[in-house]
Amino acid sequence: MSKSYHVAIDIQNLWYSCRYVHGPTYRVDYRALLDFFDEIVNDDDASITVFAYLIASPNHDQSSFINTLKMLDMTVKKRNLHYDAERRSAQNTNWDVGITADAFFNAPDYDAFVLVSGDGDFRYLVEPLMEMGKEVMVCSFEKALSKTLANSVDRVFYLEDELVYDPKARHEERQKNYTSRS
Repeated sequence: MSKSYHVAIDIQNLWYSCRYVHGPTYRVDYRALLDFFDEIVNDDDASITVFAYLIASPNHDQSSFINTLKMLDMTVKKRNLHYDAERRSAQNTNWDVGITADAFFNAPDYDAFVLVSGDGDFRYLVEPLMEMGKEVMVCSFEKALSKTLANSVDRVFYLEDELVYDPKARHEERQKNYTSRS
């Protein structure tokens, strides 16, 4: 019988980790990330369900990005960022509790949990999942991965350079290829 995988992508953590490791202009190639999951699972019969957890800013139109994730067959979970003027701070800035709740709620439906985040707070999620008999893996950029989290899971996979790109450089390359074909 093939295994089933529940993948939880912490979009904000991935965004900031990518910028921290590669620089402010770099982005994650989500199609390449899905291919990466296929490689680490290495089982054509496996069932992989991917959830993308996103905080949406009212100051940016993220509909194109969200639609791209949906076209890649990801289930997008979105919360809106709110600014609390009285406290002078942003509210709802992460999905840690939501990812944790979903992981436990959906636990009967999967064999292995894959967390795409380097946030050490998730240690409190992965340890009980392992006690429940789940295989737990984490995927993160090596420089952005909490050592505590890395030491708390069954397997760690480092996100490689092939999973990121510079949008400006990619656009210029496509323009060059288009011009050379004309």
